[in-house]
Amino acid sequence: MMLDHSEEARCAHCGLQIHQCANCRGIAGPFDRYCGFCGFEMVQGEKRPLWWRLWFLAALLPVALGLAYGIAQAQVHR
Repeated sequence: MMLDHSEEARCAHCGLQIHQCANCRGIAGPFDRYCGFCGFEMVQGEKRPLWWRLWFLAALLPVALGLAYGIAQAQVHR
């Protein structure tokens, strides 16, 4: 039994948080690892989009460029 359809829905009987399956939108209990309806692993959570990792590439670019510049300057000054 659910109280409401908010982000943090709680069981009316025990008060524990109820989870919703990201795959089939079925309701799962607070300690369920797999969805009882479709078998989706609940602990994975929602998948992030591919562009979410762009911040890592943007942070790595100056480091890689600085390393390449440093190696090039070391070769010139030999």
